[in-house]
Amino acid sequence: MAIQYFARVRSATDHEAFQRVVKHYPSCTYDEWHFREAKKMADWKSRRHVVKMVDISPAEFTAYCERTGAHPDLTTFLKVLSDKASF
Repeated sequence: MAIQYFARVRSATDHEAFQRVVKHYPSCTYDEWHFREAKKMADWKSRRHVVKMVDISPAEFTAYCERTGAHPDLTTFLKVLSDKASF
């Protein structure tokens, strides 16, 4: 059984900040993004995967990129979720 990690973005303001900071982050509204993520989570759960929500803020992501030298793109964003959930 695989684990799927999803960002718990706390507000529309944080979502908009991620849109500015993370290259290839979804450009839709917060409500649309939240709806799409909920559909993805339901799909993974229906396939008997474990879904874990990971709290992350734009400041935390930016600090990670600065500390590690990683590019602030969607791949790095997903890696941060996975790494953070492991701790």
